[in-house]
Amino acid sequence: MEERQGVTHHVMDHVDWTDTYDMQRFAREAQTAIDDILRRGKVPIIIGGTHYYLQNLLFHNKTVGAEVKRTRPITEAERAILDGPGDQLWPALQQVDPVIAEKFHPQDHRKLRRALEIYYETGAAPSQLYRDQKLEELEQSSLKFNSLLFWVYSDREVLVPRLDARVDKMMASGARDEIREMYQVYQQSGASDCTSGVWQVIGFKEFLPWLESGEASGDAWAEGIERMKSRTRQYAKYQVKWIKRLLGVELQKEARFNWVNGGKMYLLDATDLSQWSTRVRDRGVAIASEFIARSPITEPQAPPHLEHILPSEEYLATITSGKTLEGARQWKHFQCDICKDSHGNPLVSVGEEQHRLHMKSRRHRSTKHKLEKQRLGQRPYAAPKRTNSKLLTDDDDVNET
Repeated sequence: MEERQGVTHHVMDHVDWTDTYDMQRFAREAQTAIDDILRRGKVPIIIGGTHYYLQNLLFHNKTVGAEVKRTRPITEAERAILDGPGDQLWPALQQVDPVIAEKFHPQDHRKLRRALEIYYETGAAPSQLYRDQKLEELEQSSLKFNSLLFWVYSDREVLVPRLDARVDKMMASGARDEIREMYQVYQQSGASDCTSGVWQVIGFKEFLPWLESGEASGDAWAEGIERMKSRTRQYAKYQVKWIKRLLGVELQKEARFNWVNGGKMYLLDATDLSQWSTRVRDRGVAIASEFIARSPITEPQAPPHLEHILPSEEYLATITSGKTLEGARQWKHFQCDICKDSHGNPLVSVGEEQHRLHMKSRRHRSTKHKLEKQRLGQRPYAAPKRTNSKLLTDDDDVNET
């Protein structure tokens, strides 16, 4: 509470750990808060968060089925598929809409379930709904609000130690007790894994080996901290890729409407915290003040030394996004026969570009090299399983449930 400095925060600290909290509920609650703030003559400020939640809040039609109306009830047989084993979702979706099925990873159960649910509720193929939405984007701005976006940026070599220090601070501030409390609720809830609900968060599942050992292993606790740090760094890297490759593509589309609803993104350099007051606070206030006054913004979108960080029009032109009208042409599964996912199955990439990136990755090269050594008669080798089966794809646009 002290860190909030008296500023009222909304849509937080109000959901029980055992409650299901989905994007639809978030969008409703956030929209209610935004409407209330605007009625009082204030400016709502949306901070951080999961990218697909933000997409749904800021844009029209950025998640398939976000604004469709239910036309029929879901049958018991359909509900059994939706609530049954996750491995039956992709075959079921492939049967009713093979086009959209190719858009999602077979293990991305959340998006597969939502796509199936859309079909069951409307009788319409999600792939056709997706195409209709993209046609609408050619006619009008997709932003719901007159929006100004800030990217608080830090060089990665500075950001990584900060992220690690943040985890250490959480541990020193009582995180161990909160993890224990979560584990008690986890056991009482009957949850069998950490693939849904609050159990997916970074900072719980990493400590399951320690918790399941009865907290007897100091090594398991230390390993949990290292896993938490590693996954926090991975997530931060993924967020940067999302800003450049996905959010950047969506915002650039606003140029054809002369930025009628805003949509430009401004970079604030937080690399050197001793320069925070000038590079972040003062620059941010100056930009926001001109935006609120509906005056032309005189500040550049990025300071000269960081102009290369913001995605340029030339860079965006090279992105083969699955979020365009012709995006369905890129929806295809590619399988790597030597790398394995977390279930020991051949690794699947969604889209040719992601498959190409995987084939060039250090992980693939290392696996290939070790298998070659095995073939030449050296010690046996088992391809490592992927600890996180979610790949970076362009498929974060199905309205989750």
